[in-house]
Amino acid sequence: MSVPGMEHDPILAAFAPDPLSETDGAAAFNRAMDANRPAVARILQEMGPEGTFARAPAPAPRNLRLLTLAECSGAPLRGYIVKGLIAPGDLAVMFGPPGSGKSVVAPYLAHAIACGARAFGRRTRRGPVLYVAAEDGAGMQQRAAALRAVYGDADNLRILVEPIDLQGDGATEPGDLAAILAAADRIGAVLIVIDTMARAFPGLDENDGRSMSRAVHILRALCSRTRAVLVVHHGAKAGSSNGTGGATPRGHSVLNGDADVTLRVEAPEDGPGARTIHLGKNRNGVALADMAFTIRGEPLGVDEDGDEVTAPVAEEIEHGGGSAADAARRKAEARLRDDAALLLRELRDLAADAPPSRPQHDMPMVAAVERSQLRARLLRAGWFTEDEVRAGVPSDGNGPLPITRPAQRREAKALDALKRKGFAGFTSAQAWPT
Repeated sequence: MSVPGMEHDPILAAFAPDPLSETDGAAAFNRAMDANRPAVARILQEMGPEGTFARAPAPAPRNLRLLTLAECSGAPLRGYIVKGLIAPGDLAVMFGPPGSGKSVVAPYLAHAIACGARAFGRRTRRGPVLYVAAEDGAGMQQRAAALRAVYGDADNLRILVEPIDLQGDGATEPGDLAAILAAADRIGAVLIVIDTMARAFPGLDENDGRSMSRAVHILRALCSRTRAVLVVHHGAKAGSSNGTGGATPRGHSVLNGDADVTLRVEAPEDGPGARTIHLGKNRNGVALADMAFTIRGEPLGVDEDGDEVTAPVAEEIEHGGGSAADAARRKAEARLRDDAALLLRELRDLAADAPPSRPQHDMPMVAAVERSQLRARLLRAGWFTEDEVRAGVPSDGNGPLPITRPAQRREAKALDALKRKGFAGFTSAQAWPT
């Protein structure tokens, strides 16, 4: 007779000759039992009273930590990348139909974060941004040139224009995941933008729950305690099977369900005009105020035929939480002198960690920093020339100032210029961004 697994079992192997008579079979069985008494004893010992095998003991349950309301109240406040909108560790999804402007406004938002400038009425925390232009690398380079021409340079914004593949074989970890993580770590990125999801995950079956769950898992792997991910995606078509009529991202609902923030971009049906960003989910604030922008062409030069070449750039307009004043402010900031622009960036970085205070009793609470702290930061950043720095004088704020009188006047002049343009305020002891 033949029994599955016979070749691996010393007792069953004794019955290998086939066929056996009843007498021969009994004899073979007895011989096998005698030859394998230790194994038989072990099997009988493991058997329960009813002739069944006992299950291995279950592992002890984890000791879960339960927090009181007081402990929750004492937890550190969550930081932000875009205040009230995107926080470190978040997965945000910006989606909309083709031509809605999502790949124009996403770079605008990335540029604001890289500069620490306000966007749609919200503060941003300045930090490096990695923009993965997976869909249109050449077009993104032109859009980046338009951003620079209108809003100024941004060394913190780095753009990847090579094709990437985060889908791979659909089973193992794709090689480009490690490459993007390494690039983000190298620049200290606080935000990674993936534009678009369809191009970054070639061959992804967006309607399959298991495939989309894997894609979301990979996007989450790009997030960290200090870094968020913004993925640009297409919206569901009106009348699609998900029944949302374009109000959610295209494909399986697991993407919309897992996202911390969703931003739906809509364009007017009659062509050019205001485009609106509707907040869907928002785990960092209210989801009531919409944001609005227009798109215009920024001249970049002429082609070989002498025709003007333009690239699209986003401009804020007043609508709900957004304001045309913010766009004008961004343009004014782009026109600042280099020394004033650098001072403003360093001031914003310091103020991001400063507790609210009142430098003067008759003014509202602001994030003010000591002038000595700002001066030390400027010294490290090379803001002062070698001739303006006093050798051997510490920059800790104690004792004489570490800079010459002409340097002090240049610092005060830069702060005064920022104050007159509405970017900063200061007293003799403190300074703060506005």
